[in-house]
Amino acid sequence: MLKMWRKKALTGGKQLFIHETPGEKGTVIGVHGLTGHHMQLGHFQKALEKQYRMITYDLNGRGKSSNADNNSNIDQHVQELIELIKVLKIDRPILMGYSIGANICLKAATLIDVEALILIDGAGEVDQGQKELILPSLIRLEQSYLSRLDYINLIRNTYEKHGVRWSEHMNRIVNYEIEKSNDYWVHKSNHNIIKKDFLSLFQFDLEHLAEQVDCPVMLIQANGTLGKRPFYYESQYKKLEKRLLQIEVVKTKENHLTIVFNKHAELEWKLLDFLNRNTLSYVAPSVRHEK
Repeated sequence: MLKMWRKKALTGGKQLFIHETPGEKGTVIGVHGLTGHHMQLGHFQKALEKQYRMITYDLNGRGKSSNADNNSNIDQHVQELIELIKVLKIDRPILMGYSIGANICLKAATLIDVEALILIDGAGEVDQGQKELILPSLIRLEQSYLSRLDYINLIRNTYEKHGVRWSEHMNRIVNYEIEKSNDYWVHKSNHNIIKKDFLSLFQFDLEHLAEQVDCPVMLIQANGTLGKRPFYYESQYKKLEKRLLQIEVVKTKENHLTIVFNKHAELEWKLLDFLNRNTLSYVAPSVRHEK
């Protein structure tokens, strides 16, 4: 199977834009962060390529997927993820979520049968400090830019201050976020929709949901700071760790941005090791023998 980019239709006329890479050990579905898109998990997708089939996609309201509803929230994204899994006819997927994508995957894992769950610096308790980090940053979604380069330079300067190494991969990620509208360049996402998605984190029933997850879980904590604090303090993961039955915690000095935007060979090895130890029951359909 070659790399594939395509749209998959959901009910109600919605479509999700997906990127699929091949592998035979099982299917990983990756869910990106709040203002991101499918490329945000690109380093992890490349690391799993030819071993695990991986599908990343743009959440509705991002990238090339359909516009999100005005009442957009985590629950809606969970239902769309589950519908995508059904449309693609995937049995027992491995779910990988980053930031708010981790919350989406955690809740989905309580509603369908999954083989394993990977949470990348997400699904912890939220606090007022995260509002102070996130809400001002969403201003860029409302603004218009005279050129594509104006937007790229703004994001590059912001990300490099937080330790993100600029690369052609980063350039592609940021270019994908924007489009031309009349004489200006604008972000593809709607500020109000993104804000509603973020605020829905504060109604997320973390403890109750975590108690219902019965698959192996890998939690990657990014303890590096964004300004004066990490996005999640270690203490904000304690309730999650206490209630998950099968959890492996990996802590890193990377921060909430560098954990996905920079490449981490050691972390990728740990991820593959976790998957190989916890998904051995999977037999690829192409080699399954009938009795």
